[in-house]
Amino acid sequence: MRSDTIGRFDSKRPNFDHMKALRLLLVTLTALLLLAALIAPGLIGPKVEEAVQQQLTLQPNIDLSGYQRGWFGAEALTLLKGKDGATETISEIQHGPVLFTRSGLRVGALYVETRLTGEQLEPVLRHQLEAYYGPIGANVDDSPVVLETLVAANNRVINTLYLEPIDRAVADQQILFKGGEIRFVTDYRGRQQDSRFDLGEFVRMDGHREALYVQSAQGDFALAPSGAGTLHATLPLVRTNNDNGPLELRDVQLEYASELVAPRTLKVQAGVKLPEIQSSTPARSLTQQINLPSISYDDLHHFLYNLMLTPSHQRSWPVVFQRPLQAQQQLDIQTANGPMQLQLDVDWKGMPRSRNIPEKKLSWLDNLNGSANISAAEQALMQSPLIMQASALKQYGFMQEQDGQLTMHLQLDRGNLEVNGQLLPADLFVLALMGGI
Repeated sequence: MRSDTIGRFDSKRPNFDHMKALRLLLVTLTALLLLAALIAPGLIGPKVEEAVQQQLTLQPNIDLSGYQRGWFGAEALTLLKGKDGATETISEIQHGPVLFTRSGLRVGALYVETRLTGEQLEPVLRHQLEAYYGPIGANVDDSPVVLETLVAANNRVINTLYLEPIDRAVADQQILFKGGEIRFVTDYRGRQQDSRFDLGEFVRMDGHREALYVQSAQGDFALAPSGAGTLHATLPLVRTNNDNGPLELRDVQLEYASELVAPRTLKVQAGVKLPEIQSSTPARSLTQQINLPSISYDDLHHFLYNLMLTPSHQRSWPVVFQRPLQAQQQLDIQTANGPMQLQLDVDWKGMPRSRNIPEKKLSWLDNLNGSANISAAEQALMQSPLIMQASALKQYGFMQEQDGQLTMHLQLDRGNLEVNGQLLPADLFVLALMGGI
């Protein structure tokens, strides 16, 4: 009896030793992983940081003004230099491999959250942000935009710009915005991979009137460091309501494409499609195409800055048109009364640098070459917002009528104007256009 018991006890001993060894192995592995997690941030993070800093030093508009490094992370102050000032940001940096991100625990080499400090903001940027978010203070936690950067372990750098939600009321105006994100993905060498953006619902109420409603916006884009690239955006529904009446647009499509044609020079093509328009006007759909065959970085930035970012009450048209511009445009409008079409080919040389007061009021036309073709169903034009100009041009014979169709061809060569093949003083035409003859 005793020998059988001892035999059974001895037969279980190897299993007991095996479990003990396995437990020891797991404890050892856990200790090694913990040790690696403690050591790795001090080894991986600084190497990646050095590479990032080297990239930043190559950017003339970025100044790394302050930097403090720790074992598990770092903090950096950066100045982004703009046309009219600088914008200060603060970045909180985590070293991998274990990273705590906005979306949860991730594995990677580096994670950064960048916010506006509020101490310095370029005036135009401050105006644009505060128009929606209200006054921006010096508390970084209140930054209306947050840039998240994740240097992952699979040759991907994921940059996500978050636009914070808005729920704000001032006097009788209320703004609601569900927030948005713009995701820009590259490999370690900066070559872009999949990138997209999603913007949530936006509503602006003026009293009890819905002044603007944008259901959402989605799109994708691909942009190279040279500035060349593509963009496509879709807006399912846009509604406005002002003194001119309600306007509703469905399935709005925006397209942009550019390519490098010379050093620091782009060829740009942009388009807008409004396939379904509901408004108090007869317009039912609209398509517009714009082609810039050759425009320098500086000139493109100049026009975008002055036309899109500068508040309208601060915009100066002489300043806007200081720079040269070559452009072709085609506008097609389908109305309840027939089609309308406008074709423009413009070669603007820019305003002359001389400060002498010109003798002619329209001396700026001396710097403009171009042509324009206008074609429209007479009934459509006479029931459009351009009825006064159309009536004046038709009355003085500048618009020709045939079979219910109105046409006009303009050719301008440094101040010499031809209308439908006939030479005409430019100032006389402008007076007719303004109804002043």
